[in-house]
This record gives sequence, C-alpha cells and structure tokens, in this order.
Amino acid sequence: MTDGFRRALDELGVHKGLVPPCRVDTLTIGPGAAVAGVRVTRQRFYEVRIGLPTFGKQVWTAVIAAVAADETARTALLDGRIPDDIERFFAAEQVPLFPEAAWELSLDCTCPGTRVPCDHLVAALIALEDEEDPFAIFTLRGRDRTALLGEIGRQAGARVTASSAEAEPPGLDEVMDDFFGWGPAGDVTNMRRPRAGDPLGLLDEVPPLTATVDGTSITALLRPLYRTITGQAK
Repeated sequence: MTDGFRRALDELGVHKGLVPPCRVDTLTIGPGAAVAGVRVTRQRFYEVRIGLPTFGKQVWTAVIAAVAADETARTALLDGRIPDDIERFFAAEQVPLFPEAAWELSLDCTCPGTRVPCDHLVAALIALEDEEDPFAIFTLRGRDRTALLGEIGRQAGARVTASSAEAEPPGLDEVMDDFFGWGPAGDVTNMRRPRAGDPLGLLDEVPPLTATVDGTSITALLRPLYRTITGQAK
C-alpha cells in the first residue's frame, strides 16, 4: 500500500525515513481496522489501533459489478494484481479507496502519552504503509481478498453464461413444436391436413404468409415450382 496513505500521513507528520524508537512485532489487518503490537523494550509493549471506515454493501455491489464488467481490471485482480486505475471504480461511487485526509483515520494507542500520533502509532502507520499485501486496503474497506475475488469471479461467470446463452441459437429439437408458429401466438390459422400422398401437401401445412410478390402470395408462387420438382407440371 505504499503511497496510498501518503496525503493523510503527511498531515500527521509521518514522513518517509522516520524511524521511531520502537518496533512493530505484529500487524493484523481486518475490516475497518489494523491492529499492531508495538514493542518499546522487552517489558514495555503497547497495542495500537488504526481505524478506517468500511464501505457499505451498496458501494461494494456497484464497484464489484463495474470491475467484473471491465476485462482488464477483472483479469488483473483475478491474477493477484492491482490495476493502476483501480481507484476510478471507487471514485465513480464518490468514495476514496485510500484516505485523503488525516481525519479519516481513527488512531488509538494503549500507551499513557497524550500526543497523537505517538511514536507507537507512527511505527504502526509506517508498517501499514509498507504492507506488501496489495489487497490489504480492500480488507480495511470491508472486503478481504477471498471475498472480493469470489464475488468478482461469480459475476464474471454469470456474465459469460448470459452472453453465451444470448449468442447461441436454440437447437432444432427446441423449436420443432412451434416451427411454423411465426408471429404472435394464435396467428396460425391454417391447420388443414393434406390428402395422403399429395406431393404439394407441405404447402397446405404452412400457415398463410402475409408476404406477397406483385400481389401474389408466396404459397401460390411456390406451387408451380413444387409441381416441376415432383414431375407434376402440366
């Protein structure tokens, strides 16, 4: 998350290269907060909490839908990479992915000091900024890696399935029942059955067609052709 918190950290006076007189032993990142165990000496140990508001369901639903629809962003995330323009998906929902000001962070430490941020908070903030897991910011905002990628994958799969269903025409066996049912239901009025052995019977099974050529129906125009093909031409 390097540089993601830079504006907020600058406001707090946490600069690169700053080395506080303490060490972060543990750093646990979860929804809405990062909790660090900071050691000063072998006996002195403090717990630090850095809070960041999570996003609600409405924001996450919109962001995940937009990411799933964007092939480049979707592919990068599913490959474990963070797209360079990932913040635009959150900006579209009018929320910043990274905190833009110090007031967005809530800072607490169990030490007796009154300065905020104290040395222990500074150490934890630096550790959080240097966190190597690129998905840590999503966890802080309410979606850990597993949940985020799972939702993106499901939506992407649903989109592929829907696209395939729209692109593939139905099989012949799926349309045989109403093969001649052109037009709205109930339009098929010609249900006469042809005489047995009548080679022109197929034309009598076809529902009346509204198309004409120079005022002559298609069915009438086809009859001479059928007679020629079947050897019945007079």
